[in-house]
Amino acid sequence: MTDKIRTRILNIHNELRSLVARGLARNGTQGYAPKASAMYKLKYDCKLEELAMSHAKTCVYGHRPNSERPNIGENIYTLLVPGSDRTMNGEWATVDWFYELKRYGVFADNRFTGALNTRPNTVVGHYTQVFFEQQKLLLKDS
Repeated sequence: MTDKIRTRILNIHNELRSLVARGLARNGTQGYAPKASAMYKLKYDCKLEELAMSHAKTCVYGHRPNSERPNIGENIYTLLVPGSDRTMNGEWATVDWFYELKRYGVFADNRFTGALNTRPNTVVGHYTQVFFEQQKLLLKDS
């Protein structure tokens, strides 16, 4: 992973998070998601990158058990485009996760609850990992 890739992926995350923070993100058929009250600008954490890269090298498609990553959220994305650009891969994953909000929406109070997490065919778990307010650090594996 190069610094150029890290910077671009971090910037796209923060640009999209800014839309959420300002109340400009489409929320399914409900208009716009509410403004965030405490949306942090993400910082890149190379130690998290190391954890993700070690998991990716196992070639196991699935989330690691919570016990292996305490207090660390995890998103997984597969893109099968031979010879694709790693920067673009990271952008596509981020934008796709963001569009879960537009496709499926969240409740008007913008809270992550069991009811939100278990709605059939309307999963927004990737979106909530990246775009809910309290996230502060970013790592992406493209």
